Amino acid sequence: MKRSPLKRTGKLRPRSKKTEVKYRERRKIVSELLSTRTKCEADIKGVCSNRSVDVHEVKTRGRGGSILDVDNLRCVCRPCHTWITEHPKESHELGLVVHAWE
Repeated sequence: MKRSPLKRTGKLRPRSKKTEVKYRERRKIVSELLSTRTKCEADIKGVCSNRSVDVHEVKTRGRGGSILDVDNLRCVCRPCHTWITEHPKESHELGLVVHAWE
């Protein structure tokens, strides 16, 4: 029985080598940022005083942002990060999300 030319037999690599290099760099940046920017930078409604545990990309990769640009990254707590994701319009108004054309 002949195999189809589209059928893969080996395990797929989750990321390309080039992308993996970027993510290794990003892990170092994230570690450094979370150790120096310990308070949530989203401060939604001016009441958040939680410890930052996530790094949020203001302009996501899908919108043309860089995962390595420190100016594009905000250290946020998990509840604020969830809120940013679930409320894109309000997050944009607060400057926590940037559109691709901006």
